[in-house]
Amino acid sequence: MRRIMLASCLAATLLAGCNQPQASLPTSEPTSAAASTSAAPDESTIMAAIQATLDDYARAYNRNDLALLQSTVDQSNTPFRRLVEERFTTYQESMFGGGGGWQFSVTAIEERDLGFVLAHIDGSGSQRYGWLFREVDGAWLLSEPTAKQLGETIKLESEHFTYRTYAWADDINPRIMELMEQSYQIVTTRLGREIDFKPTVDIRPIFGITPPQPASALAYYRSGNRPREDRMVIFAPNSFAFGYYDASKGWDGELGETLTHEFTHLINERAFMPVSTMRDWMFEGLAEYVSDSPRASQVSAAVASNQIIPILDTSGSTNPQDLDHLYLLERDVSLAYGLSYAMVAYIDTELGGLEKFWELAETMNKTAGTGVERYDRALQSVFGMSFAEFDAGWRAYLKQNY
Repeated sequence: MRRIMLASCLAATLLAGCNQPQASLPTSEPTSAAASTSAAPDESTIMAAIQATLDDYARAYNRNDLALLQSTVDQSNTPFRRLVEERFTTYQESMFGGGGGWQFSVTAIEERDLGFVLAHIDGSGSQRYGWLFREVDGAWLLSEPTAKQLGETIKLESEHFTYRTYAWADDINPRIMELMEQSYQIVTTRLGREIDFKPTVDIRPIFGITPPQPASALAYYRSGNRPREDRMVIFAPNSFAFGYYDASKGWDGELGETLTHEFTHLINERAFMPVSTMRDWMFEGLAEYVSDSPRASQVSAAVASNQIIPILDTSGSTNPQDLDHLYLLERDVSLAYGLSYAMVAYIDTELGGLEKFWELAETMNKTAGTGVERYDRALQSVFGMSFAEFDAGWRAYLKQNY
């Protein structure tokens, strides 16, 4: 699972015009492009109303005010409301929660079908957003179409992938397909393995498509019982689920990293060893490493404040908070991805290359025992060092490089 869009929250937290038929802008629940025949408000009025909503949204984050956050969101769309609230709660419970400084500025808007407006938004620093709004009782609130409004899926093909997507995403579908092919070349070249089947990529332009997805995920890889049943699921640009992107990269730069990450999981599973047999930090760290996503600012902050998530939680807890059980973490999951990247980088650059990474993964899978004892045996076999020595070397690597 990639970038877990907690990342959009933890970092402080797309964009193309629509070529579909346009509609007037209704003030009630839209059911079709012809839902209203009233005159549309002028652009400056809409921008001002969206800015007012964004100001309240920022204040909600700065004050940890859930009720104020809820006032900025279309409450009639239950899946979307859940997404926004879960993102908010995840941020407030993280090591970054409780701080101020959130601000947003709408820079341009584009009218979309079904009464929606796509707002281009500047956030803190170089963060950029593309979020949808619609008018509800005179206010322009964060919203998105429902699955029923999107209509049927469409099927597209590229050289190495099959896509299930929607006409709503016609403005970005071709670019996503290009990025997928680029990711194929990056991953297969760097890892030296290919596959002989076409995986399916699901492009989701909204959050509320059945079956429901976790609110923290921008994208993920899901293995099937057979290789051809594998899926890569991506929340598309121009959606709240996509989160922010760095202005210096553009949304396609951010998405390219995500697609490379997810395809690394697929190659890991189908050309090397099942991801289910690897420690959590191994398969997430490898995918971050291949996609060149170090999350350096988060790791640097953790190193500076001595809040490094341990490789192993030795407290004896039944819910260990460590990189070995990354998916059990109750907070700072995005930071855990960055630390996992750093551990793979440490092995690759200091301990003998990715060949040694794969050797450790295979050895860990075959080594009996649990906890430090298991790591001691595997690390002695592969590197001739104890767990304590490996952990100390990795922490020294963090201090030197972050």
